[in-house]
Amino acid sequence: MESIKIVANQPKEKISDLILSYPFKTKVKFKNETVENTESLIFNIDKQKVDESLIYDSLANFVQDLIIKLYMKDLIDSKVSAILQDYIDKDIEEVENTVYDLLLDDNHFEIEKKLINEEIKEYLSDNNVLIIEGYLRFRSKSFENLIDRIIEKVIIDIQMETEYEDFIEMLRYYLDSQIPKIDIVNVVINNNGFFLFDQKKRPIQNTTIKSIIEEYKMDDISKADVLVSSLIVLAPNKIIVHIKNDKEKDLMQILKKIFTNRLTFCYSCSLCDEQIIKTDN
Repeated sequence: MESIKIVANQPKEKISDLILSYPFKTKVKFKNETVENTESLIFNIDKQKVDESLIYDSLANFVQDLIIKLYMKDLIDSKVSAILQDYIDKDIEEVENTVYDLLLDDNHFEIEKKLINEEIKEYLSDNNVLIIEGYLRFRSKSFENLIDRIIEKVIIDIQMETEYEDFIEMLRYYLDSQIPKIDIVNVVINNNGFFLFDQKKRPIQNTTIKSIIEEYKMDDISKADVLVSSLIVLAPNKIIVHIKNDKEKDLMQILKKIFTNRLTFCYSCSLCDEQIIKTDN
């Protein structure tokens, strides 16, 4: 019987659970043997009983799945702990979990994972025996390189988030130090942009805001940046945001972070309806 032998130093129950989603699940035979002085689980897959055109694709997917789910968590924990040795345990654990989640997510690092899959498939097509521990140790650095890339991304994202939170805190501090130039600002948001009105529903005229808007038209500045800058210039005691849908969730989150208890929302009033009709026509 021509078969492919996979050797893994993992509990049979865990491997069996992974095999269940693969087409060769009923063609697998398990046995325990000592391999490289370690008690290992060996399972044979009879190639003659499985569609030859699908066997290597399925096997490569399975081996990659097995390595990621049963081997990579320890590698991640080891690498993250070494890199973040000055961090507290809670932060280290959070980074470890985030890295592992990204590794499991098929929508992240797709190119790298595809290359690893091709490497495994090529190895299986040339060899009838694959010892997982030996393969990881000697034959493929791709998994380790992938883990390094994911860790790098997670740490950079955390650094950027920290810088972002520091920037938000600075804006709040600056806002609190400003003397309000107006008591209430009504902000109307629609597809055409945003519009600022005072408490009597009159358009707000301010030379600084005009210059910000003109710069927005000429340069690559986001609507969120323009609106936040305009509101900080006015430093109102109260901001009422009039919006008819949930399309601006990211912008709303930014406003909440900066203006906190100064901010309220309105989803249906005369100003909402009348102004949107006026500006859209």
